[in-house]
Amino acid sequence: MRELVLGGEGLIGSELVNALQQKGHEVESLDLKSGCDLRYADFSAFENCDRIWFLAWDTGGAKYIGAPDKQHQMYKHNCELSVRVFDAIARVQKPFLFTTSQLAGQPNAYGMTKLLSEKWTLQLGGKLARLWNTYGWERPEERSHVITDLVLSGLTEGRVRTMTDGRERRRFIYKRDCVDALMRLFDGSRDSADIAGSEWFTIRQTAEEIARQLNVEVQPGTMQGEEVMIDPENTLPDWQLQVSLSEGVALVIAEAKTFLERA
Repeated sequence: MRELVLGGEGLIGSELVNALQQKGHEVESLDLKSGCDLRYADFSAFENCDRIWFLAWDTGGAKYIGAPDKQHQMYKHNCELSVRVFDAIARVQKPFLFTTSQLAGQPNAYGMTKLLSEKWTLQLGGKLARLWNTYGWERPEERSHVITDLVLSGLTEGRVRTMTDGRERRRFIYKRDCVDALMRLFDGSRDSADIAGSEWFTIRQTAEEIARQLNVEVQPGTMQGEEVMIDPENTLPDWQLQVSLSEGVALVIAEAKTFLERA
């Protein structure tokens, strides 16, 4: 099968590209990181594929999507991206899957543009995957997510330092499990699914697990973090997590150590 992955170099996209290739599929990735701005891309890749995975988005961890100075940029980029991609999909009439979020509809640029594109996906007959807190090693930057940031603080500062008091909760799912669920959804008969970890963990609990594995202390912050306590309801039948939080943390730590050794 000829697969087109939009955002194939991101946290989830890179894992998805590898998984599809391992199954023998021909995969083309279009990503801003490799020089393809999908807001201005032509339609040729859309015409020459069998199906489309729409993962590309202007997003990041809580520190990024909550930043007041990023809101206009996210509104602008994600609206422009949606217009271009959904118009291409409407023209070529290929099966597609859009990854949305439990935060869709929240009163910020990320949440409102995700909600818009959820509705657009359903109008065009696409599949909808709603994700909760996917994590895995990623290159540290302003967009990186909390587990990467906590692991790096533990490795480079000798302490796991949180920005908040750590009481906010997340349903973490390791990227490999997330991709497995995405592929099951697209290959199956369901039109949508909620994809999440099996339980809520506080950021403090997560930091303590990282600190335990690194044999360092936790230094909590003083700010109050935000949480959106929406439980997944539309889950995939006969599917379950394979990677526990402690196992996923160990994988992130191992990749982070390799990154630092090569830096």
